[in-house]
Amino acid sequence: MVKLMIVDDESIIRKGIRTSIDWWKLDVDIVGEARNGKEALELCEQLKPDIVVTDIRMPHMDGLELARQLKERVPQTKIVIISGYDDFDYARQALKIGVNEYLMKPVGATELEALITKISEEIARERKKIEEEQSNLELIRENFPFIQRKWVNRLLKGANTDAAVLFEQAGQLNISLEGPEYAALVVDVDDFRLITEHASDRDKELTLYAIANITEEVLSSVFACTVCQSDFDYINLFVNANMKNKHRLIECCEEIQRCVARYMKLSVTIGAGAYVRELKDLHKSSAQAVFAMQSKVYRGKGQIIVYGETETGDESKRKLLPPSENDKELLQNLSVMDQTKIDALLDERFLQFAHSHVPYEHIKALCLKWVILAMAHLEQMGVNLGESQLAALNPYEEIEKYETTEDIRRWLGDLFAAFIESIAAYKNVRFKHIVTAAIKYIQEHYAEDIRLEDVSSQVFVTPNYFSRVFKEETGQHFTEWLNTYRVDKAKVLLKDVGTKIYEVAERVGYNDYKYFTHVFKKYTGFTPKEYRNRL
Repeated sequence: MVKLMIVDDESIIRKGIRTSIDWWKLDVDIVGEARNGKEALELCEQLKPDIVVTDIRMPHMDGLELARQLKERVPQTKIVIISGYDDFDYARQALKIGVNEYLMKPVGATELEALITKISEEIARERKKIEEEQSNLELIRENFPFIQRKWVNRLLKGANTDAAVLFEQAGQLNISLEGPEYAALVVDVDDFRLITEHASDRDKELTLYAIANITEEVLSSVFACTVCQSDFDYINLFVNANMKNKHRLIECCEEIQRCVARYMKLSVTIGAGAYVRELKDLHKSSAQAVFAMQSKVYRGKGQIIVYGETETGDESKRKLLPPSENDKELLQNLSVMDQTKIDALLDERFLQFAHSHVPYEHIKALCLKWVILAMAHLEQMGVNLGESQLAALNPYEEIEKYETTEDIRRWLGDLFAAFIESIAAYKNVRFKHIVTAAIKYIQEHYAEDIRLEDVSSQVFVTPNYFSRVFKEETGQHFTEWLNTYRVDKAKVLLKDVGTKIYEVAERVGYNDYKYFTHVFKKYTGFTPKEYRNRL
């Protein structure tokens, strides 16, 4: 409801305004009356009216001064001046003050009612706008940590390299980019999936949240830093460094590990990227930090791994290499789903490990490389592991369960068997989609002159591929299936003796009557005429 106050030194005028209009019908409540501007100003502070209807000429404080002070104290109040004086100077001053309406006496009830209705609607729109703005602000406040997190993760992925834009956005999100150097780090909870296997999502989030808080508290004592959860199960962060504190990064990482072990009873591995001087290069430092952290598969858990220190002359600590000929052969056999050849290749490699006394950690690193290559290969084939039993597979953690080469060999065999099952399921589903779409097209166009090439183009595959898939799925070649379908349709039409046989042929897609007769007899043992006579 809109609150209205009437200000006039004549009681009869105040009574006339109050009684001449059905204010409740307009959803307006007259909350008070005043005899002059001074009295009105005091009441306004208590009653906070939305609209003040006032005269100009009044003792102690006139309407213009009242309007001026109201606009200073409560600028959202709407002011309507009703004056008995046709003085341009009054109107000019009222306009300058910000009065909403200036009316000349006498004012009719209809005119005043229309004016107040218009102002009330304006107030309603303003209230709605304020409510929406407050709702949006509340939504932003509630989601601010999430917005911060998404922005930082995008920054660390190199999604935006415009320094001016980054600094502006960072300022809005209270994120420090003071530099002059930056380094990204990754804090990974060792065995996190195993530890939280039966924990709720909320408990997992709380665990990561607590470790992020510890990390931020330790680092912020030395660096200006930003810490947030990544899109995976580890914590992303970057620090602003200078010549006075950059050398203390490892010291802080060690303190983070001690605090997490003490308060959380957990072990963490920390990967650190190299320092960079440009924000646009921060994503490179982030990628280095992730690589360093992931190298714990052969460096061990609970480490602080700085990028650049993960590569040494030691064979057991060499970084993962691009696919060798053996790797390519493994992927080729995976593509054709040849489990026998995959097992033979794995057996051969594990025999080489045994004969050459390859360090155990390097064996695990090589096996991990095969798994990652295989998963990437399946993704390139279009196989969605997220929809299979492998959806939750994290090979970096899974491989840590196995302590002997025999265990790892068995794990790899089972894993590649599961990969092959996923490929087979994918191909089966894809075949079904292709054949289903093709059959639908045939059923809609069988009366036309359609060919294998026409149908294959409709399902966006080559004719040879379509022919093979169609045969595997239906057990019939395309032409056989089409002829059978057309003959079945012809049988129904032949029941109508009023339809000529050549018309039946045309209606099921055969423009050559003789060829139709030949096909019909081939599939039924009778000519169309003989079939109709038997009916």
